[in-house]
Amino acid sequence: MFTQALVLLLTAISSPTQSDHSADRDVLTRGVTALVAPQALVGVLSVSGNAFVIATGTQSKGQVPVFAATRVERGRVIAGAHEAFFSSLAMQNPSNGRFFGNALAWVGGKGGLDGLRVGLLGYGFLEGPLRQAGAVPTTLSSQSLETIADQLDVVCTTPGALDNNPSGQIALMRFVKKGRGLVIAGPAWGWLQLNPRLDLLADHPGNRMLFPYGICFADGTAHQEFLPERSGAVLFNADAALGALKGGGLSVADRTTAVYTLERALALTPPTSGGLTAEVIKGAASEPGNGIPTAQTPVTVETPFSRLKAWIDMRTMRTLTPKEVKAHPSASAFPGVVTNSKRINQAVTIDTSVPEWHGTGLYAAPGEVVLVEIPEGATSGGLFVRVGPHTDTLWQLDKWTRFPSISITKPLSQEQTQIASAFGGTIYIDVPNGCRLDKVQVTINHAVPAARYVRGKTSAAQWKSQLGTSAAPWAELEGNLVSISVPLSSAKKIVDPAALMAFWDEMMKNCYAFYAAPVRPRPERYCPDIEISAGYMHSGYPVMTHLDVADTFCDLATLKAKGHTWGFYHEMGHNFQQNAWTWEGTGEVTNNFFSLYGSEKLNGVTPANYGEAHPAMAPKAVRERLVKYLADGAHYDKWRSDPFLALSMYAQLREQFGWEPFTRLFEEYRTLRPSEQPKSDIEKRDRWMVRFSKLVRKNLGPFFTAWGVPTTEAAKKSIANLPTWMPTDWPK
Repeated sequence: MFTQALVLLLTAISSPTQSDHSADRDVLTRGVTALVAPQALVGVLSVSGNAFVIATGTQSKGQVPVFAATRVERGRVIAGAHEAFFSSLAMQNPSNGRFFGNALAWVGGKGGLDGLRVGLLGYGFLEGPLRQAGAVPTTLSSQSLETIADQLDVVCTTPGALDNNPSGQIALMRFVKKGRGLVIAGPAWGWLQLNPRLDLLADHPGNRMLFPYGICFADGTAHQEFLPERSGAVLFNADAALGALKGGGLSVADRTTAVYTLERALALTPPTSGGLTAEVIKGAASEPGNGIPTAQTPVTVETPFSRLKAWIDMRTMRTLTPKEVKAHPSASAFPGVVTNSKRINQAVTIDTSVPEWHGTGLYAAPGEVVLVEIPEGATSGGLFVRVGPHTDTLWQLDKWTRFPSISITKPLSQEQTQIASAFGGTIYIDVPNGCRLDKVQVTINHAVPAARYVRGKTSAAQWKSQLGTSAAPWAELEGNLVSISVPLSSAKKIVDPAALMAFWDEMMKNCYAFYAAPVRPRPERYCPDIEISAGYMHSGYPVMTHLDVADTFCDLATLKAKGHTWGFYHEMGHNFQQNAWTWEGTGEVTNNFFSLYGSEKLNGVTPANYGEAHPAMAPKAVRERLVKYLADGAHYDKWRSDPFLALSMYAQLREQFGWEPFTRLFEEYRTLRPSEQPKSDIEKRDRWMVRFSKLVRKNLGPFFTAWGVPTTEAAKKSIANLPTWMPTDWPK
């Protein structure tokens, strides 16, 4: 942490004011186009006060600073997000060499490199090139920093070279304040990996020195293109971004840039401090919903302070002990309120031969401490306690109808573990793969009883009683192969839980059979949410979907009917897709094999009536799509960009040859050694065509050609001895 001397040195400054910096920026970027950082994962900077951005990189969120400059009393500093910008390989790019020269000249205050005395700490490889450019380089050691004051004009270093050297950091800042220059570059993410227990703001050498002057090395990474910033980039400065958001009138793009700039600044700011944190909380209170995301008043890009407040809330919650956690105001809207004060202590037996989530029939109330007890011999088993099945995080979305992250976990590494969630949630014990603890008794204290149906164990009377007495807003239904989390209100609509879970197990049994896949040691999971991270549904553990599907999960009559289950099968198909037989453009196709298969087996749909499973697969729609595709030239780019067009090709194979060849093909692929797996797309197409042809004893080469799906001549030749097959109703 800060030494007393360093605190006194760095805090005894006046707050800087912003200026245009356009003249400085012009000097620094003169002759510079695009920068490179070969073989490097570049970091990110956070900029505030009188510091200004010189160059930016790219993130999914937009442009982010990778170089910034500031004045430190009479001296100058340039900070970069990776030292690789100045590597020997990078210097082969003319813009990197020009930028480095501009930077040294600017911080040195001499207008050029001729005679510039440059100290190199961690940059010894630059001694030769600098000498050739007319500078006077000297290789330094960290111990020599206290004696450099009158011997050098500029020091180039990395933050890591100053680690565990507070006296050297102080000496270097004194050197700069007297009118000298500093160039310092390195990624914060790398420092964090080497120092996982240290604080990025308080312990990072660069931040200890430069935070008071508006530059921080922030966590995160940036990617190409790395471009000089000549436009002013005012919204990359946290103080300017805050002022712009308060003033309003920003475009969506500018508002987004300002929010992400402030997110970086907040990540480096203690969440309990005033200043920026207080300004954000004040701003959120003036927006609709007072910064509390709900379905009625969602947080959107139009409520930037509410978005920022969520980041503050998240960081604050991570610093709290379980006893300090309070219920978040949004918890009552989602996942819901606990309806009475009854709390129980209950022991549950966990069979650790079954990995991942184990339901307990218990619920953690928002803001309340739950105590989990395990035997001494289980503390090294890698068990976790999880609160909440809603694992999707929503930070990247433009709209939040709930808080962006509401599920938490904690390792059970001690005999007693306290956990508290600000949002509450169903309690699970999470078992790692390969756990050898056998059966473990876990006692959960101060929890709320939640409705939990287990197929073959829970009687109809017990289930009815649970529904009538449960104070938890969510329920669980567990089959042998599938488990479902649903709101209590949906669970109460279930007519026959045994028949319902028998259906879900049958669906899963069919999935395993169709894909010739070994049965996984744990059930698959489905979970509805008021908002999910991507799409209307997405695959995974659990498969996530929107809340309006919860009643369908529980309605056996609807599940057995036609036209309601495509999405359920689609996402489970994703969970079984294999890379070996899924090539580019078929990621949303080969999973739909099971959408068709499941619709046939469980919903009574036939190929002649595939439109009952999905309108896009109705024979008339398929025919019209194919005719148009062929008339337009049967271009493969179109085939691989239209999932239902591509699926229609496979459906023709199914209609002629049935599903058995598909299953036999999947089984063959599972027996391939790693060296036999197809590596490229063309290999995947070749293998599929050849293997399927041999299974059905027909030459499918002309069929693939007619569909415009490229395969090699060698592959076609290998099956040329088989009888050619084409659909009898192929358009003329």
